[in-house]
Amino acid sequence: MATPHKAGFVALAGRPNVGKSTLMNALLKFKLSIVSHKPQTTRHKILGILEGEDFQACFLDTPGLIDEPSDGLQKSLRVESTRAIRDDADLVVYMVDAVEANPEKVGNTFVRPGTPVLLVINKCDRDVAETKLAAIEKSYSVALNPEKVFRISALKGQGVEELKAEILSRLPESEPFYDKGQLSDRWERFFATEIVREQVFDLYHDEIPHAVAVVVETFRENQGRPDDVFATLYVERDGQKGIIIGKGGKDLHRLTERSQAMLEAFLGREVNLELWIKVRKDWRKDPRSLKEFGYTT
Repeated sequence: MATPHKAGFVALAGRPNVGKSTLMNALLKFKLSIVSHKPQTTRHKILGILEGEDFQACFLDTPGLIDEPSDGLQKSLRVESTRAIRDDADLVVYMVDAVEANPEKVGNTFVRPGTPVLLVINKCDRDVAETKLAAIEKSYSVALNPEKVFRISALKGQGVEELKAEILSRLPESEPFYDKGQLSDRWERFFATEIVREQVFDLYHDEIPHAVAVVVETFRENQGRPDDVFATLYVERDGQKGIIIGKGGKDLHRLTERSQAMLEAFLGREVNLELWIKVRKDWRKDPRSLKEFGYTT
């Protein structure tokens, strides 16, 4: 008798900067989600598909959960996360930062009653007292009633294979949701946007990364020559535009050069990337701009 096929949606949930994107990349063994040490890097629900002969795990990398959003963008990110956790997930992998977590402030986890949960305490390669880990495990177990608790390091790979085995064992019986070999439901244009944003987070500091929206205006494949990718970076103030460009355009040149290299590595082909900077005042608070830039309002 043939082994029944299993497939399901697995939401990677938790507060900002707990390592959700790093974990998804580790599970897929492919860098699909952008990562940064700065919080609130992920702005969209990103699907990553892991498959085998008899399973298809559809991981949903979600924006970090914020208890009290301060602007329209943060409200959009919370809507995106809660929908994935409440409406889409067959299983929730709820992640907690072993270093930064406060056991006394669990907050709203948005998990729908009846949805199975795996509690994952991440960054356990760091020097964290056992008493703190035990306190985190106790407080989040009360809030989430998890099926099982894992202590891992997504960055170092510690405990990831054991977690993956547990996830796969809990997928419901189902036919595949996506074609074989498909890695995501997003187009290359979307990942071009994300790659540029990742480099913005890498190269700039303070408020700059959070004040930038990237819109790919043109993504054109050309037979026999590099693809053309033209993107606009929207910022909220003139001063931010000047910082991104830098003296004599030096910083914008570095951003373009690094983004192009990362995009070529992702696509496996040559790219001609051009970036423009425009000011859209207070776009994070403007519903029309948020919608135009692809955020839920």
